[in-house]
Amino acid sequence: MSFCAFAGRDAMFGITPVENMFILEYMPGATGDFVRVYLYGLMLCHHPEMDEGIDGMARALRIDTDTILSAYRYWEREGLVSRLTDNPPTYEYLALSSMNRASEPLDEVYKYKNFNRELQNALPGILLDSHEYRIANEWMDVLSLPEDVILYMVRTEAAKRGGKLPAPRTLFKHLDETATRWANEGLYSIEQAEDYVAKSGAAAGYAKAVIKQFGQSRPATKDEIALCEKWMTEWNLSVDDVISACAETVKGTVPSFAYLDKILLSKVSGESSKDDAREKIKILLSHLGTAARPTQAHLSAYNQFIEAGFDFPAIEQAAILCGENNRRTFEDIQRKLDQWKKMGVTTLAEIEEERRIQKQFTDITLSIFEKCGIDRKVVKSDISQVRIWTALIDLDAVLYAAECAYGTDAPMKYINKLIVSWSAKGIKTLDAAQKEYALHKAETAQAQKAESPKAPAYQQRSVTDDEFESGFYVDVMNRKRADT
Repeated sequence: MSFCAFAGRDAMFGITPVENMFILEYMPGATGDFVRVYLYGLMLCHHPEMDEGIDGMARALRIDTDTILSAYRYWEREGLVSRLTDNPPTYEYLALSSMNRASEPLDEVYKYKNFNRELQNALPGILLDSHEYRIANEWMDVLSLPEDVILYMVRTEAAKRGGKLPAPRTLFKHLDETATRWANEGLYSIEQAEDYVAKSGAAAGYAKAVIKQFGQSRPATKDEIALCEKWMTEWNLSVDDVISACAETVKGTVPSFAYLDKILLSKVSGESSKDDAREKIKILLSHLGTAARPTQAHLSAYNQFIEAGFDFPAIEQAAILCGENNRRTFEDIQRKLDQWKKMGVTTLAEIEEERRIQKQFTDITLSIFEKCGIDRKVVKSDISQVRIWTALIDLDAVLYAAECAYGTDAPMKYINKLIVSWSAKGIKTLDAAQKEYALHKAETAQAQKAESPKAPAYQQRSVTDDEFESGFYVDVMNRKRADT
């Protein structure tokens, strides 16, 4: 099936006619990419031999497939296309000549009906029309922002303006810029949005503190507040970081936010921290037992350690352990850090806690071995298995399962079988496990008894000592020979 086709398979070759209703009524409210997608698909309807599916359209228009699918969802809501299949996606174009504006999707069936009502309620005093609704709906379809995040953004903007809202088109132009920025920042939950707004509000306080540090007394400009917001949200600088950098602005003729921005950029780009990094690399090399001097390769590797989320004490601990085991390179440190990363630990405190837990579970595993009769060293897979067991049921119940496994051919497998069975039945405590195991043994014994061979129906005869001595055994054997 073609990606796009006319309803009824109408075809006109040589040209691609575009109805005036589309140009006058639909095109003004759509984004440029959405219009391009609609027109290209319209051409494919007239020239199906050019149809190479959604991937071919993406290549031809130089846009991604997600934008194409968003465009068709938009045109589907507008009533201009109808989806035929989902996988692969195919659409049917509907002729505009067969409809009028009254035939467009009504609010009752419009999937964003409730959202649009909430959007209007969030902006009292102004009346929204289809243009504003389409822009807001595109924040969901194109930017993938959730409804609650969008409504929070709109209410925050309205509160910031103190209820004095500009004309809808002016307001939504600003909101569209904000929505794009929030999407680029990855603000896809209310918690993330609230944290972002809190930092943005604090930016004005940062700017005021900087102006005071400059020895000036004036309100901050919009651009200065925007710089402070960047320092906070993008560069993760605290107000103390910013204020301390103000001291370096005395090198200039007049202290300014622009000069301060360059100073802070120098710091966050790493230029001012390279010397500190080299000193720390020297410490790591000393733990590895090598007298090599820090190189650019060392610096790159160290930056990768930091970017992976490890603090220096954790990296240093990795170097110490590598040195103790006669491993002398940064690649050895990387392997050790990779192991810790897989375990979800990146700070020295987390690493020490994990080592404590590992020691604790090593002791528990040894107790399990003792109870079930295993005589060998504990390995990592044993500890991992025991940690799973103790997550499913109580430790006392795990130790009881080990006692039950004593004497079996594969004790660890038998313990695992018991614990999985108990957990599936909601059994977690020692008392419940004991009752379940006793019931299991009783049922097993009863089943074995029922399966044992029945006693012979004839009367068995016992032989006395006198009979045996009088030749009973010989007589029986003779009769057996006669029968044969």
